[in-house]
Amino acid sequence: MNNPLKITFDKNVYEFVVDPEKALTHPGMEQFKIIHKAIRNGNILPFICETILTYETIGRNKRKEILSNDKPFVFSSLGSVFTMASNPDILPAHHIKDEKYLNAAIALGFKILSGKRIGKLINPAINSTMYYFTGEDYLVTSERFAVVVKMIDSLGAGYSQYHDLVTTEQNRHCLPYEKLKQYTGTAKKLKQAVGEWSDGDSIALHIAYQLDFFCTNDRGKNAGRKAALNSENCKMLHDEYGFTVIDPFLLADQILSPANKFD
Repeated sequence: MNNPLKITFDKNVYEFVVDPEKALTHPGMEQFKIIHKAIRNGNILPFICETILTYETIGRNKRKEILSNDKPFVFSSLGSVFTMASNPDILPAHHIKDEKYLNAAIALGFKILSGKRIGKLINPAINSTMYYFTGEDYLVTSERFAVVVKMIDSLGAGYSQYHDLVTTEQNRHCLPYEKLKQYTGTAKKLKQAVGEWSDGDSIALHIAYQLDFFCTNDRGKNAGRKAALNSENCKMLHDEYGFTVIDPFLLADQILSPANKFD
């Protein structure tokens, strides 16, 4: 058998892969069973991005409150060493939804791709053993992430949509949390922008960690051309970085094919 495929699963498929019975009314239930079995058999190494366990777990009406917290960092010092880190208290456990699949995913063999943004949200349910460690220098992976994020932003996708939503001529010099405090738009638009931010960062993490396939049912339909997962943007990311999207139906077909990569 060849080396197992390293596959990142997007939020819209990972829960079905972890628990195929959840897909009882989903047309892809059998495909999710096939993928689940391939993971159990060691033919697939599964990953999820930290962003879907933080930014996308916040209830719609709590996003502004959580993301506009004015203490995104905590500081400490030991002798001459000064440390700045993300504030672990911004995302209380009682604000998190859809967490019941996390422990099941970890038990199945999923690893979490750690977010690279300074001041990122911290999910209190995640401990250090759940993260994926490659042995590579942290700064090397972070640099790859930053380069991909820059490209995604240049396409008008990912975090740039959130930035454009909360930024005005009057607040453009403010800090991100200050901009959001001044946001007067709808919770729906904020939800969509945060979701697009999460999609862009998930793609960038996948590429930064040099994994094989990104499995999703999302092709950016709701956000149109300026969506990170829009087919044209995915093609550009593929041409530049080898980023390859696969849906669960095609993935299941490849697993069952006599000529698949698992032989």
